[in-house]
Amino acid sequence: MNFEIILQLTSLVFIVAAGPLVIVLLSTQTDNGL
Repeated sequence: MNFEIILQLTSLVFIVAAGPLVIVLLSTQTDNGL
């Protein structure tokens, strides 16, 4: 098990999971603003 490979996989999963999460947070903030 290479540490660099694990680090890249975790960073990739974090980016993929953070993408939709940020969109949901922004949409909820705009809905609350309205």
